[in-house]
Parts: sequence; structure tokens; C-alpha cells
Amino acid sequence: MSEETDQNPFQRKVMTREPGIVGAQWWNEGLTAMSDPVTRRKALQALAVLGGTVAVGGLVLSAAGDDEDDEEDEYLELQDSLKVQRERGWNFGATGNSLAFAGQTQDALKPEDLAALSTELAPKQDALKPYYQATLFQSVSGNLMGEARNASVTLRKALRPIFTPEMDTAFKQGSALASLFAKQQEAALTTAVLVDLPGPESVAFATALAERFEPVFTYDNWPHPRGVVPAHLTLAAVAFYQPTLRKLAQQRPVPAPPMFVLDRHRLAPYSDERVQFDNRYVARMPTAEQLRKLGIQHVLYVVPNGKTQMQELDDLNEDFVAWRAAGLDVKLVAANDFRPDPTEPVTSVVSTTQPVATDGGTLVATPDAGTARDAGISTDAGTTTDAGTPSTRSTHVSRAYYFGGSPAVHHTFWSVYPWSRSSGSTTGRMLGLSSAGILSTRDLAQVPSDLSRGYAYEPMRRSTMFSSVPRGASGAPQPVPSGFGKVAMRVSSKSRAILGPAFTSRSSWNRSSSSYSGG
Repeated sequence: MSEETDQNPFQRKVMTREPGIVGAQWWNEGLTAMSDPVTRRKALQALAVLGGTVAVGGLVLSAAGDDEDDEEDEYLELQDSLKVQRERGWNFGATGNSLAFAGQTQDALKPEDLAALSTELAPKQDALKPYYQATLFQSVSGNLMGEARNASVTLRKALRPIFTPEMDTAFKQGSALASLFAKQQEAALTTAVLVDLPGPESVAFATALAERFEPVFTYDNWPHPRGVVPAHLTLAAVAFYQPTLRKLAQQRPVPAPPMFVLDRHRLAPYSDERVQFDNRYVARMPTAEQLRKLGIQHVLYVVPNGKTQMQELDDLNEDFVAWRAAGLDVKLVAANDFRPDPTEPVTSVVSTTQPVATDGGTLVATPDAGTARDAGISTDAGTTTDAGTPSTRSTHVSRAYYFGGSPAVHHTFWSVYPWSRSSGSTTGRMLGLSSAGILSTRDLAQVPSDLSRGYAYEPMRRSTMFSSVPRGASGAPQPVPSGFGKVAMRVSSKSRAILGPAFTSRSSWNRSSSSYSGG
């Protein structure tokens, strides 16, 4: 935070930097009581009462002086982060900061394509549209007003499509799962998939399934240069796959089962309001009744790692428990359960950057890359040159991905997730599970020991960060803890004008943006 100018009557007396001493202003319960003007001295007193020994170093920069008029000059008010961005621009308070894009490609972005994201990626089925969140895509649309409209132009100019090794792996993993559903269409029609990977990987995995499942994107935030959720990377991945998603939307049968695409970073730890902007949000899911109306009987929840991530994120716990209570079969699968066979030779492939669909219901890099191997699985998502940057045509190495890491194990998926009539898992109940996802002794012997036990997953009610604000029923808006997704704003106690965010000095705000009237 830069020093105040000489004109600023408030002098910083103390700067405390030690961890555990500086309190998180946006999480502090005392800030919620500041919706009405209060003096700086009263603010510090309120925080001292609520927090005990919690330091208020973040507020000391505005410590009270001896002049009562100075005390009343401004106060802090918690405001919804997304609302503030929509009114004042995606990068408000940090216009001097740039965005970093790992895996940046040379592909040119067309402004008109970005502006069309929110409408182009909406579900085609009316029944799925209520669950679609276009928020992230609206950040680059041309339908904004005032300062936010001007700022969206800067975001479109700053955005670069990305293609990373992690996205490449996620696409191959998704292709392996897609090949399984291609062979069991009955199971596909009654299954909803929830892809809950880090944003860019989630987009890649979902794209590989998008010929058979209709993507329902749930990204309900905007990027910010200091955002705790790196939403700009998710947006950059969507920009990379936009041509493929557009093509698959034209080929996909209607109706298609839903695939909810989430960003696993949406609840990222937030700890330092001095350098972070709180653009977190919660996922919104349909009720069990609404899923049943779509013909859904099973839910497959995709997580990154089966060794360390064997439960749903906090904002999904109530939904999953309610779904299970209503009779839906909710199971988990780890993306890293799908991997290449180490005994298969590596092949060189010449292809273009964008993956395309084949008649087999899976995706391959290009028609000239050849078809998938024995299990009918794609081998690539886009391709890289030796420098690691996608280009029009490039040479790279490729392997097929399989459930369990081998063609022999691949189709045992339907033994451990017996959602198909041909799976044959009907006897010898194991694990004491009451749902359809139960294994016979014969089935269990076929499962490699290094696979996750997602087939044994059962959602159970547990304590979460939302436990103190119970929702009561699945499908209702998720109440959030005080300060979640909020930004502390400096507000003039006289004019009610917004002076700027608390994470920057008043002088820095005045240099980068004008003042706005408060509501």
C-alpha cells in the first residue's frame, strides 16, 4: 500500500506486517455493522470489542486524529465485490496491475467472439438454462454500462488464450471417460456429470465430454488483478476451446444430459486483504426433483486427485446429501484415475491446435492424427510445439488414456460404477453401501489398488464453512459467512461518495479512477 499524500489529514502511525496480527478486514464481523456512517474512532473501538486482541493494523492508516471533523471524514463499508466490479470496472483499485497467463498461445482472439461468449456458451436446452451462470463471460461482453464498459475493453485486450500441460492432461482424461459413455448410452442419458477441477482443467475436461453431455458453466465471478480466484485463467481457457465448443454444440444430440462445469478455486483460502481481492463465490446446483425431471438417476462428481480429495467441496455438501436422501446415486471419480498405459509406445503426431470430434463419439487432435486406440479413446487435446506454444501445425508425442491406466482395466469402470445393465454387479454386496454403486467380491478383485475409491463414496452431512448459515433446502441460494465475496470500501461520511477500496491508499485511487456516488 503506498504512503498517503501530504494532503491526506490521516497519518499512518503503525504498520504491522506480522502474520496473525493483521486481521482480515473483509472477514471481520465488525465491518458488517458499518453500513451506517461511524467515526474512525468508533470503528476501531467496535473492532477491539469484537476481536479482543485482534490487531487492526489495516485500519490504523485511518486512525482518528484530535479533530472531530477529521474523524467523521470517511468510514468503511462492506460491499459485494461483483456488484462493485460491475459498476466500476473489473480491475477497479488495481488498474496498474497486469494479468499473467501461464501457457499463453499465439492464437489471435477476436473481440466479437469474446463478446459473444455469454450467449454462445449458454445451454441450448431450455430446461438447463436456469442453472447456467454467464457471469464470468459477461466481464468481456459489450453490454456493460459506464466505467465497467470501458474497463471491459481493457480486459478483452489483455486476455490471451492459454493451453497448458495440465489442460492437455485433463482433456485426455475427459476423453477417456467420454469413450466409456459412448459404449453405454443408456447410462449416459441418466447420468449428470459435475466437473470440479481447477478452472482451466475443468474447461478442458468438459470439452472432451461436450459431444455427449451439454456443458452448464457455473462461473459466477469476474477476474481481478488481485483476485484470490484466478478467474482470468479460466476465461483464457474458455477462449482457447471456444471454436471446439461451438462445433460440438452443433453436433450434440438434443436432449443431452447435463454436465455442470465448476472451478475448484471458487472457495480458495483468503487471508490477506492488503494484497488479495475477494472474488470468491459458491456453486448453485438444481434440486433432486429438478434433476429427476431431466431424467437423471446418477451423479458422477469429478475431482482432481483420488488420494487427497475424496469429498465434495463445502458448498456442495448440502446438495449432495439432499440428492442422496431423494434417491439419486451420487458417486465420485478422480481425474487421475484416467492415465496412459506405461507399456504402450509413445507416438509422434502432426496436428493442428484445436481438437475435433470423430464418429466414435470421442475427440482427437485432427483427422490426420489417426483414430483412438483399442478402447476408442482420444490421444490429445490440442497440440504443442517444442517450445510449448500451440501453433497452426505442430509435432508432439501422444499416448492414449485409460481408466486404471490400461486397456484391460478400462471397461471395468462399469463393474465398479454399475449404472449399465451390462455391468453385471448384482451379487455379493460389499462395503455396506445402500446405493447402486456397490461391488461384488468378483468386481473388487478387478480394481487396481492404486485407483481411488470413488465408487465407495457416499455423501454425508458434515461441518463446513457454511454450517453456521444453513440453507435448509437444496436449490435455494447458498447463504455465505459474513464478509465472503466482499470488499471494504472507503466511503465519505458527508457525501456518501465512494473514495476507493480499503486495499489501496486514497491518493492511489484518485490517480487511477474518479470518485463515485455511494448508494
